Amino acid sequence: MSASTLSSNNPDWVGEDGWYQPHDYWLSLCGLYGLYAFSLDKLGDVRGKRLLDCGCGKGHTSVMLAKRGARVEAFDASGPDLAIAGRLAASNGVTVEHKEMVFEKLDYPDARFDLAFGACVLHHVDIPQAMRELSRVMKPGARAVFVENSARNPLLMFARRKMVGSMGIPRYGDDDEHPLRQGDFDAMTRNFDGKVTIHHPEFVFFRLIDFYILRRRAAPLSWLLRKLDALCQKIPVVREYGYFLIVQFDRAEK
Repeated sequence: MSASTLSSNNPDWVGEDGWYQPHDYWLSLCGLYGLYAFSLDKLGDVRGKRLLDCGCGKGHTSVMLAKRGARVEAFDASGPDLAIAGRLAASNGVTVEHKEMVFEKLDYPDARFDLAFGACVLHHVDIPQAMRELSRVMKPGARAVFVENSARNPLLMFARRKMVGSMGIPRYGDDDEHPLRQGDFDAMTRNFDGKVTIHHPEFVFFRLIDFYILRRRAAPLSWLLRKLDALCQKIPVVREYGYFLIVQFDRAEK
């Protein structure tokens, strides 16, 4: 039995893989655990490193990183979410320094962080200003890894515009956010002082039917949709059209 299963009766418990019971529905159906694993591999050994969790929300990723030995500092624009994040860190026996602020104006000294991480935050912010701030607070040679969504797939964008929020299909998020477009990636390259790399490690498309419509009520269909996504991931020309991707930032050496 996994540690996640053993601790599932504690709603505040967070695993080193990011498992968190209150968010497990969307973390699992949207393939976020696989994307976390890829991100952690790219970040490397975080033990003893000063790491910034960008847009930490309720803080489960901050706990995940702290349990791996990182010296985590985290920020978010939502005070209520940060209150939950503080409780979550305390419940898991880790220390995370939280601050309420926006990405576009970070209250940290220059060249402070060895590493940075974020999950579904960049599509909420002003990309050019956020990139300049990210560059400023990262040490030369530091690395940041972000899990983000993508506007590349026209079918997904059609469903987002025309179907989500109607026909009994729930709508998440708000009108101020949008999946990342090519112009956003171009803005990252122009405004970040270093190298920007896009990865597509986990194809998420068919399983969104389970997330929005089936809602795990038909286990055989859930299995089939995941298998279809796994098959598409093996096709290079197709994998770039999944809903999620990883953006890796490597700060220039000086």
